[in-house]
Amino acid sequence: MKELDARFNYECNLEMQARWEYVVDVTDPDKEQAANAAAVRYLDFKGQAAVNASQFDYGGFDSIQLYRRFRFISKQGPGALSPADLTEYKTLQARMETIYSTATICDFYEPTKCDLALEPDIEAILAYSRNWDELRHVWDQWRDVTGKLMRDDFIRFAELSNQAAVLDGFDDTGMYWLNGYTVDDREATSFVAANPLDQTQFRQMLDTVWDTVSDGLYKKLHAYVRYRLNDVYSGQIDLEGPIPANILGNMWAQDWVNIADLVMPFPQFPSYDVSDSMVKNGWDIQQMFDSAEDFFKSLDLFPMTQSFWDKSVINQTAWGKVIVCHASAEDFCLGPDGDDWRIKMCTDVNMPDLITVHHEMGHIEYFMAYKNQPHVFRDSANAGFHEAIGDLIALSVSTPSHLENILHLSPEVPTTTPPKKNTKYTDDEMKDLNFLMRMALEKISFLPFGYLIDKFRWGVFDGSIPTDQMNAGWWQLRQDLQGVAPPGAPRGEEFFDPGAKYHVPANVPYIRYFVSFIVQFQFHSHLCQIAGYSGPLHLCDIYNNTAAGIVLRDALERGFSEPWPIVLESLGGSLDMDPQAIISYFEPLITFLDEELANAGQCVGWGDDCLPYDYVDEEFLDDDELAAASADTTVASPTTEESTSPVDTTLAPGSEAQAEIDMKNMDERVTTAVNNAVLKDWTYALDMTEANRNISIEAWINANDIFNTNYHEIFPKYDYESFQSQDLKRQFQLQENRGTAVLSNEDLNQLNFIIAEMGATLSSARVCPVDNKDCDEKDALDLFQLENIMATTTNYKDLQYYWREWRDVTGEIVIDHYKDYITLENRAAEGNGFNHTAHMWLDAYTDGGYTVNNFMSEIEILWNETKPLYRNLHAYVRHKLQKKYSDFDNDNDLIPAHILGDMYGQNWENLYEILKPHEDVEIVDITDTLNKSSTVKEMSRLAQQYFEDIGLRRMTPDFKENSILERPSDKNVTTCQPAAWDFFDVYTPTSNPQTQGRFRIKKCAGKTQRDFISMHHLIGHTQYQMAYSARDLLPDPEKMPLVFRDGANPGFHEAVGGAMSLYASTPSYLLDIKNSIAPTGSKLATMVDPLEEPKADINFLMKMALSKIAFIPYAYILDAWRWELFEKNNTVKDFNRLWWKLRIEEQGIAPPEERYPESHFDAASKFQIHNKLCDIDGNTDAIYNCTLNNPTSTEALRDMMALGRSKGWQDILKEFLGTGQGKMSAESIKDYFEPLNIFLEDYLSANKIAAGWKSDQLDKYIKAEREEISAAVPIIVGCVLAGMVCVVIVAYFVGNSRQKKKAKAKKAQESKQGVDNIEMGEKKDENEKL
Repeated sequence: MKELDARFNYECNLEMQARWEYVVDVTDPDKEQAANAAAVRYLDFKGQAAVNASQFDYGGFDSIQLYRRFRFISKQGPGALSPADLTEYKTLQARMETIYSTATICDFYEPTKCDLALEPDIEAILAYSRNWDELRHVWDQWRDVTGKLMRDDFIRFAELSNQAAVLDGFDDTGMYWLNGYTVDDREATSFVAANPLDQTQFRQMLDTVWDTVSDGLYKKLHAYVRYRLNDVYSGQIDLEGPIPANILGNMWAQDWVNIADLVMPFPQFPSYDVSDSMVKNGWDIQQMFDSAEDFFKSLDLFPMTQSFWDKSVINQTAWGKVIVCHASAEDFCLGPDGDDWRIKMCTDVNMPDLITVHHEMGHIEYFMAYKNQPHVFRDSANAGFHEAIGDLIALSVSTPSHLENILHLSPEVPTTTPPKKNTKYTDDEMKDLNFLMRMALEKISFLPFGYLIDKFRWGVFDGSIPTDQMNAGWWQLRQDLQGVAPPGAPRGEEFFDPGAKYHVPANVPYIRYFVSFIVQFQFHSHLCQIAGYSGPLHLCDIYNNTAAGIVLRDALERGFSEPWPIVLESLGGSLDMDPQAIISYFEPLITFLDEELANAGQCVGWGDDCLPYDYVDEEFLDDDELAAASADTTVASPTTEESTSPVDTTLAPGSEAQAEIDMKNMDERVTTAVNNAVLKDWTYALDMTEANRNISIEAWINANDIFNTNYHEIFPKYDYESFQSQDLKRQFQLQENRGTAVLSNEDLNQLNFIIAEMGATLSSARVCPVDNKDCDEKDALDLFQLENIMATTTNYKDLQYYWREWRDVTGEIVIDHYKDYITLENRAAEGNGFNHTAHMWLDAYTDGGYTVNNFMSEIEILWNETKPLYRNLHAYVRHKLQKKYSDFDNDNDLIPAHILGDMYGQNWENLYEILKPHEDVEIVDITDTLNKSSTVKEMSRLAQQYFEDIGLRRMTPDFKENSILERPSDKNVTTCQPAAWDFFDVYTPTSNPQTQGRFRIKKCAGKTQRDFISMHHLIGHTQYQMAYSARDLLPDPEKMPLVFRDGANPGFHEAVGGAMSLYASTPSYLLDIKNSIAPTGSKLATMVDPLEEPKADINFLMKMALSKIAFIPYAYILDAWRWELFEKNNTVKDFNRLWWKLRIEEQGIAPPEERYPESHFDAASKFQIHNKLCDIDGNTDAIYNCTLNNPTSTEALRDMMALGRSKGWQDILKEFLGTGQGKMSAESIKDYFEPLNIFLEDYLSANKIAAGWKSDQLDKYIKAEREEISAAVPIIVGCVLAGMVCVVIVAYFVGNSRQKKKAKAKKAQESKQGVDNIEMGEKKDENEKL
């Protein structure tokens, strides 16, 4: 035996090494072959060892330990097969496991996207989707690509497995598997108090345990969940039947915790899922494993070895290879002298995986505890014990006290309005019931599944389930034991649905998990007693209790050396598996379920065994219910229609009540279509292939059709101007302007194609480097790279080259398309009753008696009020740049467009180092700190935290997981225009990721201060989207209609984002950020010397002005130019002449060289909001130093954002400002920059510089059209082509951008998303009424 033990260590280690190499790299066929060969070798060795052991007459050995070693080692298992059969056996198993591990399915919304893997894609859908059809789709497809493909292999595999069992002296494989749970007569005699236990007796024990738990708790939980799910899937659930298997949050309906948000007893209290808190607190995968190790160490168990940390694979992304994601712990069989134990797991940062980490590390602790045992005893007392140890620890880890006091994780409290006070339960009792419900959804829901997996296989092995009726036998067990049924029609025998579960193709016995879930509560109860705990069992935490740890360690060290009932008595206080600990643990929940089901009139069970409760708890009925109960002792089913008086359910045609129903139905249909189209947009934005573009266009055409169908069916029926409901009237009014939805499908398809082509031109265009003008395509520069050059290069000629070349490679296609674009847009405007597109765009700003002309006049006034500040800034910049560049003529009063640090001359912030007024005074700049000590993801987290700290909403899990923060390296082409996306889901602010909706940002960020501030800008848009999507702050809790899910006008969105970026730009905030991310031990940054503070303020304001003030005329002329083109309707040819006329006259910017008029195509409320919030916050400092610190100061902002577009924008602005009028004003922006303007005036006076420029200089820069032209180009590429929509100077007075709504026509690449191009200030909506 000593010699054999050493051989076992060697052979087992060889097999484990080969197996490990394969399971952590499953796509390598060579490793698969090597693993199969090693497995066959090890089985052959075990077979030989078993044969040799059976030669001994070990029944007469005096040593019970030696006897026990021979008894179990003499069983050959599959090694009893002939070499050929053994090879076939392992090949079949490997093939089934490969089918499972490599299976993928197609997306429900994108049928051509067929790369969804079980983890994380499919599991996430089943966990968070509430779309019955999508859940049915993934449920069906997974079974099609797994079990169905291995049915024949499993039948043959079962035959070979039974052959091996018979050769080994067993009736069948089921009896062989259960051998480890048996206690024979000699063992019963030798070990005090042990009783003989054979396989049949053990199965009878399991039946008894299950019947107790099923009747006492499981069926009640099942009935309650079924009752609550009926509210979600009305008409899909039989309240007296099994639950459809696709809606329980898990592929196998084995764990229902993912539907906790749907069935939680008291949703206003936490459900104790701390996933969000883990993310918020910066947990990573390593910290999850560290916390598990800490728990075991606190019990005086074992720390993990260095080999464990070096060799485990716990992060598939970091590992970089495809692994078998099913979590597992591995013992590499090295015995007393070894230290090689590992975990394999595709870990995500969430609570379920935190529990799994403890579970898997429990296995490792068991391995380490029994390492000194002989090889055959290096196992748990029975297989279920191995599974129970980690889960035992998880029972303590899951307690509210441990989560909050030890791990410092707090469950997210839903932000819904609290219901009326519950008089039956205290707050603590309600929290406890939520906790117990969550535990029951995890633990109790699993038990029947944990039992039936092997019960099914035992039936196949012993023939009671014939191989031609396997699927029928499977579903009979699932219905009988679990009370679940397949969605839709019964499943035929062409399917093999058990094979959709990993343990079936992997040939892993499963009854161990059932045993584990029973005995872990016994262990928990007994160890809590030893720890001296006397309170409710579900609140016990044995962390840091070494008395409990001593008992646990002793049991683990015994391994398999004693019969399991003896170990159970030591660790669980009884020789028998006893379900009473489970009943005690969940006792408060059982009482709650009894009362709830009785009061709801629900039966318990399913089918003929669905037994009704026969009492009504009158104590908790209201007066009306009590009166009804006194007359009739039954309580109506939730599906029973009740009425106290006759009700006329027929609504008059054309009535306001019927209109409300029709509008709600229309909103649901259109929202679904738009949601789907935005998903297609997102895909195209990240991977700009022709196929994705066409899918996106098709989705928007479909949305357009649905909108038009509903519009023509509903709108003519109603005189909605006479409606009493202002809310309903406004929904109709806002959709009178249908935007491009009025176009024919042919025209709309052409318009979408044009926009996509122009966007593709910009995103795919490349320019060769100045020092390699004949470069290969791989060396050419895209716009993102060119922008970096324009921002950093100071060579005048190089900048001119890149400016010119970019325009030369993007023009000819664009100009031809743009003419057609104008024609089609104007056709849509005429179809909506407007003279041209400019009026159609500006319709969004009109309300009541406030007309387009009123708005345009107000914009002109605002620009004229701001113009003096801009001209002073322009003169200062011009003077500085003339000193910098000798090529810039001092007599030229126009600034060449190519030297302003930006491809379009719209933002001059990149010139700050050249232009800063006081060169020896530094302002806070965190770029270097970000580069050295942070990541883009951490920048995003810090920005998100700011919004939480000031009392705004927490970003959703989808936002954190799926936002694009850096340029993807694995996509075809992705433009880098920053954008905030709203997917128009139904948004409910709960702890469940799916019901929180999808809101994302897309940005190619670098680790710079500018990009950090920009993240606040983008998240400000997202906050607005979340606010009006939820509507939980409004009196009406109904979801916001799609037409209201927008800013109050197209500028409000930019106003909110811009205001947030103003706060994020303040020196005090940036200083706090700098200190928070600086390396530990580094010197804390401080504010500037008080004597230098005025100079620092001027520098700071200069940097802000280069960003904010410089952009104002650009925003103004961009739409002024487009308005005129739309009005002329292609009757003018010299687009470029008109463009440069405006840029010269309004912006004082000139092209660096002559341009052609036709062939070249170069096409303040944020401060009001800022001032108002600073006033609320009690700010007494200069307005430019104001940063919000008090959550109460954002209440007004939250209320304003929650209104969306449900009221007129002037009314919303009036309410927010509290001024009695909702007028835009330039006073706030003038106040903000007043110190800078004084400095500029003094500087210009001292240097005898005149502000302004001559306006009649156009002919110097626009020459006669050439006869033959090369590719021409737009100067305004980013805005005109990516935006294609109305953005005016209001972006800087009420904001300069609008989130795309309802949507229809796609826009160039990021224009295609159905969202705003936030930084550029483009509104992206072609069909803003869809």
